[in-house]
Amino acid sequence: MGQNNFTFLRLLVALVIMIGHIMDISGEDVFSFTRPLFAIAIVIFFLISGFLITGSYLRTPSLKKFFEKRARRLLPLYVLVILLCTFSGALISTYSFHDYFTSPQLYSYLLANFSFLNFLEPCLPGVFTSELLPFCSVNGALWTLKIEIAFYLTVPIILYFVSRMKRKYILLGIFYVLGISYRAFFIYYYEKTGNPIYEILSRQYPTFLSYFSIGIALYYYFDIFIKKKWYFFIAGVIIIICEGHLNVHILYPFGIACILFTIAYSIKSLNNFGKQTDASYGVYIFHFPIISYVTSIGLFKLYNPYVVALSIIFVVLLIGFLSWNLIEKRFLKR
Repeated sequence: MGQNNFTFLRLLVALVIMIGHIMDISGEDVFSFTRPLFAIAIVIFFLISGFLITGSYLRTPSLKKFFEKRARRLLPLYVLVILLCTFSGALISTYSFHDYFTSPQLYSYLLANFSFLNFLEPCLPGVFTSELLPFCSVNGALWTLKIEIAFYLTVPIILYFVSRMKRKYILLGIFYVLGISYRAFFIYYYEKTGNPIYEILSRQYPTFLSYFSIGIALYYYFDIFIKKKWYFFIAGVIIIICEGHLNVHILYPFGIACILFTIAYSIKSLNNFGKQTDASYGVYIFHFPIISYVTSIGLFKLYNPYVVALSIIFVVLLIGFLSWNLIEKRFLKR
């Protein structure tokens, strides 16, 4: 299981998400060929997470140690980006320093984000209110972190019951169906009523349980998968094409997983990519406010949007490299 290119795939997915957000925030249709990948990028993270976290939990001798490892991986950079955005926001806010630091919205932002409930208050007072921006959200990428945290908290419970079943696929299949059903229920009411609350609810933890359960299943049935991976790959392609034409979302998570994991265990030349530096988390967590700031000061209007987009990508990659070597790696070593 160890010889894979998940580090490369995670960085690639983070880059695709960043490019998608560049287009969404700036309104410039740069690198539009990545649009189809942007639609599936987030769920790829959850599929990989389901697989890797299952292995991490089963290899960790105690529950306390497992949560400690997860906290060391996730929290240092998460806390840092919230604090950096909070204090740097004072420099670009339309509010005075006094009004900014005494605004209730500032403390609502801190409370919501430190609680992993970014959607409750995504904006800072007077920050990113430019008419060049479509929204004031400081870091819209953080919404996935609460789902990841929810999985960390529930995986010991899920695996407790799964490990005690001879036919593990039955329980994992139930979780899969629950995730698909949950999403279908809220998407139906969103399309019927147009109420955005249903769309928000459709993007919560139960929906992504279908992806996590596929990741878990692939860990337990890895030997079967790896022997027949190209059959799974072909099945995945057929599923994605057919469900795309039919506009349904039943076997879609399974289809994406078949394609993703076949690639992860087939391109051996990428197995050592990022062995010393895993910049994907830094790229993911830092890119959104940087794009918003660059857009808010009008750089996309003043200069060639492709040049500006490439400059953002370069800067964010550099930050991701530095954050791994100066922050993340140090906490993981401890």
